[in-house]
Amino acid sequence: MSKKRVRKSQPEPVAITDAEWDVMELLWEKSPRNSQEIVAALEQSRGWKRATVVTLLSRLTAKGALNTEPQGNRFLYTPAVERSACVAKETRSFLDRLFGGTLRPLVAHVAEHHNLSKKDIAELKSLLDQIKPKA
Repeated sequence: MSKKRVRKSQPEPVAITDAEWDVMELLWEKSPRNSQEIVAALEQSRGWKRATVVTLLSRLTAKGALNTEPQGNRFLYTPAVERSACVAKETRSFLDRLFGGTLRPLVAHVAEHHNLSKKDIAELKSLLDQIKPKA
């Protein structure tokens, strides 16, 4: 009888708050990290207190965005979700909330309300030319 290897699937991306993004960015950049390292980094960059960071770590763990591994009397934290999956979820949410889920109104808004340079427009055209439609 042959054994099938079961691939561990990536957890679904979760909705995360702006503050939680700061924690996740730190861990996507380098992990695993313990809470002391995370607290020190966010105290320095954001001025957050230890209790705030610990609360955010707890929320992210409860949401399934972080994995924890005991290390002595501390935990090591690693992301349980890919950054790209969270960006995709956030982008979809943004498009749905503000632009009815379609890209055209977003592009029209940017074109109307932002000073796009000729270079910006050329880059957008080039990007559009490179995109292959999905079936």
